[in-house]
Amino acid sequence: MSDKRKRKENLITALLIAGMCIVIGITIIIVIKFSGNDNDDLQLMAGMTEASGFSDESTRVSDPVTVTSSSETSMTDALTPTVSPTPTAEPTPTEEPTPTPTPVPEKLTSIKGYSAGTVIGSDKIDRDNLSQYFTSQTIEEGDSVYNRIYGKSYVDNDNIGLDDLRYLKMLHVNFDGDYQVGEMIVNVDVASEVLEIFEILCAEGYEINSMYLIDNYWAGDPDDSDWYSIDANNTSCFCYRTATGSGNLSKHALGKAIDINPQQNPYVTYDSDGVAHYSHENASSYVYGRSSDTAHVITTSDRAYDLFTDYGWTWGGSWSSPKDYQHFQLS
Repeated sequence: MSDKRKRKENLITALLIAGMCIVIGITIIIVIKFSGNDNDDLQLMAGMTEASGFSDESTRVSDPVTVTSSSETSMTDALTPTVSPTPTAEPTPTEEPTPTPTPVPEKLTSIKGYSAGTVIGSDKIDRDNLSQYFTSQTIEEGDSVYNRIYGKSYVDNDNIGLDDLRYLKMLHVNFDGDYQVGEMIVNVDVASEVLEIFEILCAEGYEINSMYLIDNYWAGDPDDSDWYSIDANNTSCFCYRTATGSGNLSKHALGKAIDINPQQNPYVTYDSDGVAHYSHENASSYVYGRSSDTAHVITTSDRAYDLFTDYGWTWGGSWSSPKDYQHFQLS
């Protein structure tokens, strides 16, 4: 090949290279112009075909890689909804249950409305104010007490009238050790002291089996009714009748005699040889060898004996014959 021809070919090759550089430069300018941001970094990838030497194949620019500016990235991030991470739930502390207070039973302020024989729980009794459970009331014609006793334990007579009597409502401790409502009719002259005596006995836990009006055992006449009341071991006071074994008016007829726990404290007569005679079989264990160590037996060491005699009452157990161990009376 001649030098002239070589120079010609080299010139053509140089022109081709220059043209290709112009095309590449224009392409870069267009890409930058349409990117909207001269300051963004561009990533261009161009593929060029290697030419072995200077051939007449056209050199091709590879497909441009998509260039993403930082502003586009920011916009994309703004349009993409932000998903907040689900917070880890804090464990709910277990609340300690509020303890339910144990209700305190309301103390009774009276036993009005409670019938005789009603047992009342000790939690309802105000032991510091026992006197509120010991009451006295008059008896008037037509009232409930009058209707219970008229023609029975009370009859029209010349010795005692309704104005001379009082109806007592009291607490006592029964043989089970429970508080029980009791009732009694006494003479107005002794009403206050009888209430005081039985309140002290109640406070000290002195046991009395029951305390009903003798009318609860009415059998048609005073003597038979008294017998049934005694047989039921009932403590009582008023009954208009004559004294046992006598034609004289009993202290019970005046409301000034009280029989307490008659089963353990029977009415007994003794022969000269010491043989006991009594009418109630349930009293058989209490006619011989009486001792204050035996429950409910009244002796001169008994608390009821102390209280009644302190108030001037006499005890039937001190009589020579008969012995009326249940009986206290005011002469």
